[in-house]
Parts: sequence; structure tokens; C-alpha cells
Amino acid sequence: MGKPAAYILGQAQQSYHNDGAVEHPLVLMQDIAKIALEDAGVQPGQVDAIACVDPFSWTYADLATKVAAGIDCNKGLREFWVPAGGTTPQDLLHQITQAMAEGDVEIAVLVGAEAMRTRRKATRAGQELPWPPRDKGVNPTRGQKPFSSEWEARHGLRLPIQSFPIHENAIRQAHGRTPQAQIELAAELLHKNAKVAADNPNAWFQDAPSADLIGTVSADNRMISYPYTKRMNAIMDVDQASALIVVSERVFEQMGSPGHAVAILGGAGSEEVWNPIERTSLSESKAMQVAFSAALTESGLSADEVSAFDFYSCFPSPIQMAIDALAMDISDERPFSITGGLAYAGGPGNNYVMHSLATAVTRLRASPQERIMVTGIGMANTKHTATLLANATQIPTNATGVTHYRIANGEEALAVAEQAEGNATIVSYTIEYDREGQAHNVIYILDLARGVRAIANAQNPHAGAAQLLTDEPIGRSGRLRWDADAERQFFELA
Repeated sequence: MGKPAAYILGQAQQSYHNDGAVEHPLVLMQDIAKIALEDAGVQPGQVDAIACVDPFSWTYADLATKVAAGIDCNKGLREFWVPAGGTTPQDLLHQITQAMAEGDVEIAVLVGAEAMRTRRKATRAGQELPWPPRDKGVNPTRGQKPFSSEWEARHGLRLPIQSFPIHENAIRQAHGRTPQAQIELAAELLHKNAKVAADNPNAWFQDAPSADLIGTVSADNRMISYPYTKRMNAIMDVDQASALIVVSERVFEQMGSPGHAVAILGGAGSEEVWNPIERTSLSESKAMQVAFSAALTESGLSADEVSAFDFYSCFPSPIQMAIDALAMDISDERPFSITGGLAYAGGPGNNYVMHSLATAVTRLRASPQERIMVTGIGMANTKHTATLLANATQIPTNATGVTHYRIANGEEALAVAEQAEGNATIVSYTIEYDREGQAHNVIYILDLARGVRAIANAQNPHAGAAQLLTDEPIGRSGRLRWDADAERQFFELA
């Protein structure tokens, strides 16, 4: 039997469904960490490390120090921190696991919380929340490059709601599906998640809408960015908190190797070429493949031996890329989510994966024979992580417990043409819609000659959208031109 370096001994999570308003995130973090410590049977004075996922709903100077003080930990704890992103909980877990393997840390608290629903409700009502002053000098993404390049942002590629639909359309073309077949497949994947959320007491939405309701545009389910309706998007307006207590192998043995602990079998992270339009493929993820493969190797498992997955599902496209990265079939009957995903369990900023890890602990305590793979994604499908977990009584013989923060994937960035003119071919695209259902921007990703990539908009979004929705546009050519007055490139199909 393998001997992992770290174990998750305690967990806690909460969704504040019935609260009209909640405390600010720092208080939520302190409260949930105390519950996790009690679950682990660990005293605050035993903790020697802490890691906090920076919330988006409020910002604080010296967050980890404040959380530690609020749960009565000793001063001078080692603090772990990485820039915000969907992989942050796993990145922190992997770094703490490495520190435990090196004998530098014995017991660590990982915690995060968001109160975005409470904050936005107050803003809409014009109310001032009784929260402490926000530290506006703190940015959760400090130390990290922007989501996309200035050139991409100028054309509207600024947020996940624009980037992930571009992947969805590229996946559709790569698999030879019609647009309607792709929408139905994406909706069915999220319906599968929604059914899991219906049975998850910590899920934010438990209504389990049908695939037809998820994929069909309606007054309550408007199109956001084609082909994604509202119910295909991660929902950040939630009040949720979660925490984990991680102990070293030494502490685990001192405590009598408790059977309710969960072993970290192995884990890894990798990154794509940072800017989306510079990636060779938009239908698959090389970094995802690298992270998944390394995590499985360190865990001593193959994908076939995993009982359940929690694929990071901010949108449907990452689920499909994860399935392809593991050479699985999309009809595989194993769970693709154990929580319900970010659209149904809830998307608490960058803390979602803490909830999926906590859920995995609960599940492995109840079903010790299972092995679970949890994945994370950050930024524009840029950062990828995977962690393999098992009950402490069921550790695979070949599990190493080794975790890697980042493994290079060997991809090189494509050249990008700016202020370009001439013939270009559509690689992928999305159409952005306003609240009235009108197309207000079209984003084209294009290939020029000699492997050069470009981004452009439609001069007339309504007409451009109509062209894209008439026939399969990917692979078709047209004219790219530079508009000096608009300082953007425009494209029109031939």
C-alpha cells in the first residue's frame, strides 16, 4: 500500500439559502473553518499553516492572518497563497501537500467563502451593508497576467462568458455535429449535473431542469453568448463557504490512522498558452491532458479505475474537453460531477473546487471503495488542475501522493496578426446577445496564411449573426480588414 504525504481529515461546507443576508466573507470563513476543525478533531492551537482563497465579494488586507486570529490559532502560521482562479483551492492543496512531504507543515487549514448574493442584493436595493471597510488596495488576481490580451479584450474577449462558447463551437466542428445537436448534447450534460445537484443538500439550485429547458431560449433562459443560454453558465450570485483540514502522514499515523480520513493520492497542474487566440487548438486542451495524466500516474490509477469525477463545469465545453482528455466516451455512466457543477451547485467565485473536495471527502467516508478525481480550471480555460482522492483505508499500492504545482505542456504560442487585411478562415466564434435578445457583438477567431491567428468582430452584429446561424461557418473564408477609426479588425464571410 502506498503512503501519501497528506490526508484530508476534516471538511465543512455551507450554502446560506434561507438567509436574507449573510455576514461578510471573513466571518463566513472563520465560522466554516471552526466547523471543519471540529470535524477533524483538531484544536486550533495545533494548526501550523493556513491558506485562504481570496473572495471576490469583499477584499481584506492580511486575510489569512485575520482568519487565523478569528479561529484562535497561534500567531506566526505559515501562509500559502496563489493568485485567484478556479484552480486556486487545488493549487493551494498541492503546495501544502508538497510542504508536508518535505516535513515543513503538519496541519493546515484551507478555507474560502463568497457572499456575492448578499452584496448584489444590497447594491440593487441601494442599501449599505454593515460590513467593515473594503480594502480597495487588494486585488485577488494580483501577481497574475490579465484574463486575455489587450488586443483580445478590445474585440470583446474579456470574460469566461465570451471565451468558453468559442470552445463549444470549436468542439462541435471537431466532432462533426450540427449546431442543434451540439446544443442538445451540452444541455444533456448539464441536466446530468443538475440531477446531482437536486440530491446535494449544499447545492444552490435543486430544481433539476430538463435538458430541453436548459437548452431552449425563453424569457427566463435568455441566450448569453451563443450557444450558451443562461442556465448553461456558472452562477456566481451565491452565499457559500467551505473549508478543509489537511494533515501530514506523520500526524495521520499519530492519530491512529483514522478511517474517516481521505488520502491525497496524487495531483498536478498545467497551463495553456496564456492568451486564448494564440492556442493551436480551441477544441481540446493540452494542459488538461498533461495535468490529468500526471495526476493519474502519481495516484497509481488509470482513468478506468476512477469511480466518479468532478469535472470543473463552469460551462459545458470543459466537461467535453475533460472527457476527451481522458479518452472517455461521452455516454460514460460514471458521474461527471459529484456536486452538480458551477451552474447548479453554485459558483462561489474561485472557491468552487473547495466545495467539490469537501463533497468528495463526505462521499469517500460513506463509500470507502470509491476513487474520485476532482479537476479545476482557471481564467480562459488557461489553468488546469487534477487531484485524485481515496479513503485512507483504500490507498492503491502504486500511489505516490506526489503533487505538482505546474508541469509545462510544451505548446508554443501562435503568431497573432494585428491591423491585418486579407483572406481569413473561421476557426471558431461566438455571438453576444443583450437582454432583449439582440446580437450586439460577434467575435471571430480566424486563421490567416502561414499559421497566423487573428481576432475580429462583425461590422454589423445582426447581419453577422444571421450569417453564422444559417450554415456551418467554421472552415469558411472571408475578408478581414482593419478599421483605424474603430481600432478593431472586422470580418465578413465571402
